[in-house]
Amino acid sequence: MKTDEYLASYQMAFDLVDKEDQTFRNKVIEHLKNMQEACTEKDRLKQLITILEGQISDRLYLQFLKKNNNTDMHIINKIKDSIGNRNSMLHSATIWANGVMNAYTTNDAFLRDNINWASSATNWNRFSATASLGMIHLGNRSQAMSILQPYFSGGGANPDQQNSPYSTAGAYYAYGLVNANNHSADVLQFFMDGYRNSGQNESIQHGVSLGLGIVGMATRDE
Repeated sequence: MKTDEYLASYQMAFDLVDKEDQTFRNKVIEHLKNMQEACTEKDRLKQLITILEGQISDRLYLQFLKKNNNTDMHIINKIKDSIGNRNSMLHSATIWANGVMNAYTTNDAFLRDNINWASSATNWNRFSATASLGMIHLGNRSQAMSILQPYFSGGGANPDQQNSPYSTAGAYYAYGLVNANNHSADVLQFFMDGYRNSGQNESIQHGVSLGLGIVGMATRDE
């Protein structure tokens, strides 16, 4: 293929990532992988597959939104200070507001700077607090496990928060959000292991199911 033909194919790959469901993209990727051995320009074909897997789009979105993040953190801090710790509904609303304000920016400073306040959440509010990390780190697939691992293992600075099954459930949901629309054998195995390791805890199974549903959306993989 000529260079300009490859450039056109790269543009088509970016368009497929933006506009097609992952079932179709995965079929194209599988077809291209089957062509690799016979292809004389393996590097270009590998780059085309990388684009179709969404890795480059995710990286560019994250770089752009992180660089151009103009969220006024004074607003969310004033909301936090005005509601205190007593009203669980307002506490949860503030957590979600922070998630929406910082979605796709990887800016989780508010939760880290107010970790004791965030840890005062109980039950399903703990689920929400942890799940909001998935909103903030949407598309940050390369760092997802290192960010969420403390909630799966029960370690970290706030073991009381992270040992909660609701926090673990929220972490599974967050992992699904980060990997949304990017179904793969490794991610599928992670969620299936989550079911097996849940110990029949319904809250954890709830989080695993939500995460798996988001990752597997439009794959027709029952």
